[in-house]
Amino acid sequence: MTGFPLVIGKEKKSIGRYWCFVENLQECSGEKGEVIMYFALPVDHLGQRIENIKIVPEPVDIIEDGVNGNRFIIWKSTGAKKDGPLVFYYDFDMYHSEVGGGIDLSRVEPYDISSQEYQRNIISEGWLDISEDVKLKAREIVGAETNPCLRAKAIYNWLAENLHYEYIEPAGRGATKTLKRLKGDCGEFSALFVAMCRSLSIPARTVTCNWMPSGGHQWAEFLLPPFGWIPVDATSANSFRSDPGSAVCGMLKDLGGFSSSDPDWFFGNLYRDRIIVQIGENVNLSSSKVGGSSPVFYVLQPGGQEAIPSAAEFRGFSRPAVQCGTYVFGDRREDEGYARRKLCQSFGEGFLQAKAFDKAANELAASLEDNPKPGYTWYLLGEAQFGMKDYRAAISSYSRTISGSGGSLKPVWDAMAHYKAGNSYDILGERAKAMEEYSKAQASGISFENLQEKVSECLKKPYIETAG
Repeated sequence: MTGFPLVIGKEKKSIGRYWCFVENLQECSGEKGEVIMYFALPVDHLGQRIENIKIVPEPVDIIEDGVNGNRFIIWKSTGAKKDGPLVFYYDFDMYHSEVGGGIDLSRVEPYDISSQEYQRNIISEGWLDISEDVKLKAREIVGAETNPCLRAKAIYNWLAENLHYEYIEPAGRGATKTLKRLKGDCGEFSALFVAMCRSLSIPARTVTCNWMPSGGHQWAEFLLPPFGWIPVDATSANSFRSDPGSAVCGMLKDLGGFSSSDPDWFFGNLYRDRIIVQIGENVNLSSSKVGGSSPVFYVLQPGGQEAIPSAAEFRGFSRPAVQCGTYVFGDRREDEGYARRKLCQSFGEGFLQAKAFDKAANELAASLEDNPKPGYTWYLLGEAQFGMKDYRAAISSYSRTISGSGGSLKPVWDAMAHYKAGNSYDILGERAKAMEEYSKAQASGISFENLQEKVSECLKKPYIETAG
């Protein structure tokens, strides 16, 4: 067999810019507002190399993570612009390729357990928690097998066969919690794989990326001497094992730029069209140039408010700031207006969280003008209309949520739309219609944000609108 790793196919060059906008800034009387944001830059990694990075404005600090090869920047700005949003960006050239290759099991070497790389990626930490339950299940899965590659493959197969995809709130994340409920998104598939491998003394870590069009993803990788880090995407394997002809699998192929429908392909192979932004988790970005706290982030994807926890700090402002970012590649990467328009849905969601419902509705309507299909955008518009107490319009938008398009999270937003439509009907005094919507939400089995508990309450008695 051929030794891993291989770069398969022709290397592709993509010239990109990451745009970051901060809006809704209003300084408190007599104060000078301050914005501090932490971001992960695209990294050099297997199948990806980055050149010609240009950062505007100049960051206040650049932090290197020598073990995993990450680079983080900290942007800082004082005062709110009077004539528009705060704008930050960085340019870069990215050379990216599909990755894969065969592994000759007879050539596997022992680990250097004294190395910093080994020691860093064998610990129990954050969502990669190694509990007794995780240890016992990992040992049960691998049985008497001793080869670390075959052990990792056994864990991969078990995850692909036994976990079910469902988006999980940050408070519910972690390997032990995922093992207990057997549900999770890409972050949870990866976390449980990593924790199980680490429990068997196999170094493993997560890899966080952004798809080139938009959206985030995460997979895992484990260390196998002398071949290096081996990519593993049990989440995608689960989708292709369940229904390779589904719309979700078709979307993954389009996003990643690959053609295989074999679930086993995702063990040791990696798609081409993604931007790797963080290797590993639980990054401490303390900086003497910023002062104050020593923030630790599970993931920056790539940062700012697109991080867990939020990597954006706003001090001295009287209302919630809204920050959004996007990658733009090709000829339009320097077009600020195009980048801002591309972010209408994201800004709509941000203004919604800030309870600026009218601004949210305007942004979401603009997004739907460009693309009226996404069900999630319709759900957000329904939420903005609900916040404005326009319940008939909200019901219409919730209905469009269900008839609209969507990816792997569509069942979640469909269930939420049924529940919120039921709330709207209850407020309007139409109890029979409300009960019908609640029953559909209950039948979905979706538990996001304690949905089933909320539905059960509303089936017992009508939803009552509360202040705020």
